[in-house]
Amino acid sequence: MARAAINVLGATGATYDFVTNGAGLIQSSRESVGVYHITGCLGMVPFPPIGDGWGYTVNQVDSRADVETEFSGGLLTVTVTKDGQPYDLKHMITLHILVPDAPAVDMRPDGADAAIT
Repeated sequence: MARAAINVLGATGATYDFVTNGAGLIQSSRESVGVYHITGCLGMVPFPPIGDGWGYTVNQVDSRADVETEFSGGLLTVTVTKDGQPYDLKHMITLHILVPDAPAVDMRPDGADAAIT
């Protein structure tokens, strides 16, 4: 598994930026007020001592919001509340997620690349 950072916009749930050395199609969406879905990932990076994950960060305009994540059946659900009520982030959330590894590439001497399976 590889690690990735994904930024999800609060108003729409759209993926704003995605940084990884892994592979796969990662998509995000806003399902309802305060509920965001991420597909194509393998869940959140575990916190220490299991892993070196940092979970998520929100912009300071949303710093008083509460965030819960749940990964089940290949779907990462992010639920955001503020003062006990569903809350759409005003800016975005950055999630530290796991993604499938990128395929290894064999750099052939003749310059042709071939994926190793």
